[in-house]
Amino acid sequence: MMIGSKFSKKYHQFLQKIGDLSEGNTGQKISVKKVNDHVHLDRTEIKNALEYLQELGFINIETIGGPFLYGHITITAAGLNKYNKLS
Repeated sequence: MMIGSKFSKKYHQFLQKIGDLSEGNTGQKISVKKVNDHVHLDRTEIKNALEYLQELGFINIETIGGPFLYGHITITAAGLNKYNKLS
């Protein structure tokens, strides 16, 4: 149970940081590096987190490249809704 709880909390923190950086704008590209400056995940964890959040419809991966495989993301309306519920 504790592993699942920590796993879920990690993704919530990740989405909260994306929501903070988006400033409520679904069109604003957010640097993956900037997100990771606050959440401190390794490359594999970031890749998995971004793909999972995209699969849920909370973000869109906009550019590929850079130190974390993906360069920029945007938050979706569903992602902003979830972000507001988490806050």
